[in-house]
Amino acid sequence: MEVVMPSSSDGMVLVVMTVLLGQNLGSKQSFWIHFSRQEEARKTLRLSECSFEPEHVPRLATGLSQALWLTELTLTQCFVGLEQLTILLGLLKCPEGLLTLRVEEPWVGKARVLTLLEVCAQASGNVTEISISETQQQLCIQLEFPHQENPEAVALRLAHCDLGTHHSLLARQLMETCARLRQLSLSQVNLCEASALLLQSLLLSLSELKNFRLTSSCVSSNGLAHLTSGLSHCHHLEELDLSNNQLGEEGTKVLTRALEGKCWLKRLDLSHLPLGGSTLAALTQGLSHMTLLQSLRLSRSDIGDVGCCHLSKALRAATSLEELGLSHNQIGDTGAQNLAAVLPGLPELRKIDLSANGIGPAGGARLAECLPLCRHLEELMLGCNALGDPTALGLARGLPRHLRVLHLPSSHLGPEGALSLGQALDGCPHMEEISLAENSLAGGVPHFRLGLPLLRQIDLVSCEIDNQTAKPLTASFVLCPALEEIMLSWNLLGDEAAAELARVLPRMGRLKRVDLEKNRITADGAWLLAEGLAQGSGIQVIRLWNNPIPPDMAQRLQSQEPRLDFAFFDNQPQVPQGT
Repeated sequence: MEVVMPSSSDGMVLVVMTVLLGQNLGSKQSFWIHFSRQEEARKTLRLSECSFEPEHVPRLATGLSQALWLTELTLTQCFVGLEQLTILLGLLKCPEGLLTLRVEEPWVGKARVLTLLEVCAQASGNVTEISISETQQQLCIQLEFPHQENPEAVALRLAHCDLGTHHSLLARQLMETCARLRQLSLSQVNLCEASALLLQSLLLSLSELKNFRLTSSCVSSNGLAHLTSGLSHCHHLEELDLSNNQLGEEGTKVLTRALEGKCWLKRLDLSHLPLGGSTLAALTQGLSHMTLLQSLRLSRSDIGDVGCCHLSKALRAATSLEELGLSHNQIGDTGAQNLAAVLPGLPELRKIDLSANGIGPAGGARLAECLPLCRHLEELMLGCNALGDPTALGLARGLPRHLRVLHLPSSHLGPEGALSLGQALDGCPHMEEISLAENSLAGGVPHFRLGLPLLRQIDLVSCEIDNQTAKPLTASFVLCPALEEIMLSWNLLGDEAAAELARVLPRMGRLKRVDLEKNRITADGAWLLAEGLAQGSGIQVIRLWNNPIPPDMAQRLQSQEPRLDFAFFDNQPQVPQGT
């Protein structure tokens, strides 16, 4: 058993110990108390393998009701059954505030969801969040005390479950308990027609619902009609996520009718839904009225060039848009050029993802001309398009000032484009991530003279980098004091490059990971890297799988320096989770 509490709450230890007096602490027979100096730290009580008897539950509820500091209680394999949990929830009456109760028991994964919801509906406090995970055998309930008529935020989450059928009584109980529900989230559920009817009834009563999420789920045809009907009455929705569901084109068309009148929407995610033809037309019609929209994600939605043209026209009204995700959509040069024409009219745009489309040099060059006009752009993803050096040269002439993330992997870049980008990026005060992986950069690897003060990650996997081109690059790393991860796998680096890296490792205080898989480093180079690590480096792992190092030598090296990893799988040590 473990107790985590603020340092000022040592008097409350007596309450906890009194509650648990005479109780079996389980096989470990241990009682740990951890005092935290952090004022904002969670005040948690975790009980594991405590073998609760029926008479212990009322005493536990009484003791918890006196624990003014408690914000979270976790019961793991404490033999708390369904009946005992019902009693605990009914008796628990904590002071004003939020309390999260987490129950981790094998029976949770087998219980029907409706049964668990019936238990939750009997709670004495106001239920602000319900999370059910069948795979994790976990039930999580957040309660607010005392019961309030206008809670700030309420959420109901159902994951990995079958809602089943049933039952007007449960519907009424949920409506009463969650009268001011603001967030309803369902993930990986099987929504049959009866389940959708229950959900429709609930949605009709949720006049203040702000966020609705139904993802990675299976919904029957009739169920879609009920769901759409319910959502149509949620006029104040600000976030709608219907991504990754198993819907065909007809089902998607039915569901998009729920977008009618959603003029308050700020975030919309329809990724992995087929949006061709008339479905996309209905979507673009709705978008033209969503003037407050801040995030639009339509990845893997079969939009194509024609669809992108229609979408671009609808986006002219979305002047508050901050995020646009259109990856994997077969958008070509024509679609990219139409989209580029509207980008300057989106002054708040901060992130754009056009990865894995069919954009070539013509579309890329047009985007490169318009993107500098997006003065707040922070994240730019254009990878897996045949952009070529013309796009890189265009981007280099006018990178947005606030750019933090630049991803151009597998973009048909050559040395000329990469060098130009490197010169343009040199000294950028906000840059945090750069990816130029899988481009032919032999002789043109970017390097820096001014450095990048906030750069955390650089990805140069499979870029044909050899010993000679690695020297200026390695020297550049020292000018990036925030660098945490360097990815140089699948290149042509040998012992000379390893020696250069070994020399700079002790000077890179924040570096945690270096990936040198599938290069040409021998045992001599690996020894040099081990010596560099020994000079006080805080690096957690250097990956050296599939370099020409004999197995016996690799084992010897790893025994001397465990942070050298020669395995096929990543054996990076996991950072222990804090309490």
